[in-house]
Amino acid sequence: MKVALIPMHVETGNFEANWREFERRFNEALNHEPDFVVFPEYCLTGFEEWDFSGAELYKEIVGRVGALAQEAGVYVVFGLLEPYKNCVYNSALLIGRNGDVLLKHRKFQEPMKFCTGNTVRTARTEFGKVAVIICGDLYNRRIAKWVRKKRPDYLFVPMEYSPDYGEPNEEDVRAMAERVKLLGVRTFIVNSHPPGGAWAFDKDGGLLGSGAGDRQLVVEIGTRSDTFLLSVGQ
Repeated sequence: MKVALIPMHVETGNFEANWREFERRFNEALNHEPDFVVFPEYCLTGFEEWDFSGAELYKEIVGRVGALAQEAGVYVVFGLLEPYKNCVYNSALLIGRNGDVLLKHRKFQEPMKFCTGNTVRTARTEFGKVAVIICGDLYNRRIAKWVRKKRPDYLFVPMEYSPDYGEPNEEDVRAMAERVKLLGVRTFIVNSHPPGGAWAFDKDGGLLGSGAGDRQLVVEIGTRSDTFLLSVGQ
């Protein structure tokens, strides 16, 4: 199983520019022959309080990303704004190799004006059970209970850590590691750029590898042993 984590630059409100960047980084990742390509939280629209107009592009985004996934035969994980009745959710999808939506997660840890999720779901892949949560969900107690109940083999976490907070530091990474240890599941985290960054943890919270800025992080998990081979590159 090989995972490519893409800390993509996102321009708030500029869908076409974001789509061009998404396609470019997606095709770049294919050079490593990944099984999963993972992008950040609402990576194709960005989000600025309280402009939910990006949710209007939900169906178009799902269609475009599904077509890329099907053509390349890979799984894609990414975040987007999802309209539902009079609500907007901060959601993330797992798109299958055939281009279909296999899994949807609605973020728990959100401020007012967003609707919020209330469960964690899993999807079966040839590599085991997969779950997806979003950014601050990693630190949510209810999420922790759901993850421990569902016991996925792998957890993907699209993130948007604000540049206003500076670059993620050692303390931030230790906090991530402690939460991963609590959840007890191999976890892959990718942040939008700036400030960027990507991290891979084993189920005990050990940091397997990380990438800074907008550099992609490629993680390969051996099929016969718990061996991780890491490479970072543009």
